[in-house]
Amino acid sequence: MRPLAFAIASQLQMCPGQIYDAPMILQIADILDAPTLSAIRETLADETLWTDGAATAKGRARAAKRNLQLRAEAPAAKGALSLLERAILNSRIVRAAAQPDRLARLIVSRYDEGMGYGPHVDAAYIDGARTDVSFTLFLSAPEEYEGGALVIDSAGAEDTIKPPAGAIALYPSTFVHRVEPVTGGRRLAAIGWIKSRVRAAEHRALLFELETALAELGACPVPDSLRDRLVNLRNNLLRAFGE
Repeated sequence: MRPLAFAIASQLQMCPGQIYDAPMILQIADILDAPTLSAIRETLADETLWTDGAATAKGRARAAKRNLQLRAEAPAAKGALSLLERAILNSRIVRAAAQPDRLARLIVSRYDEGMGYGPHVDAAYIDGARTDVSFTLFLSAPEEYEGGALVIDSAGAEDTIKPPAGAIALYPSTFVHRVEPVTGGRRLAAIGWIKSRVRAAEHRALLFELETALAELGACPVPDSLRDRLVNLRNNLLRAFGE
């Protein structure tokens, strides 16, 4: 296992504990505020809203997937999913890092004791949208369950992620990943996929670095002409990298 690198960009309102590592594994704290998180968890306490999660897995992933999944068609579930989608897409950091065009799909999953999701890769297209960025938004605090870490294999090195409730992890959809078996308690999380305006992960990482630098310059006495040049560079890179 390799440690993740830490970086802070306060002008982007990145929280302490936000982490990123090339090519763009990113953790962002406090995507959900406490009242919203509490309301969503209250909804998820309804046992009638859950069904077998294997139904949405295909191929080899179906055999590896052992969890429960929120029934998206239920009215209460629709409300929770709407709150989650709004929080994700309203995050300035998510927008800077993922350059989202739209969400391909959003799912809420539950892992009880003995459940897990073995190594798998995400489908290239979900609901007709290319999957560029995958995410996990953690709805349970780490002390509420044992095991259950998200483990991402990037270039043969593993990153283990188990952040506080309300935090989101973003990573390229090309990475093999798994959810370690839950050995105690219950793990709740929202997972999904983003179709990005910028296809290549390395291009998204460059744009995020530039956005971070621009934010940090906001706290410095620099000439407006310099800021204008860097904003123009960012916009031209979006034109060059974007679709």
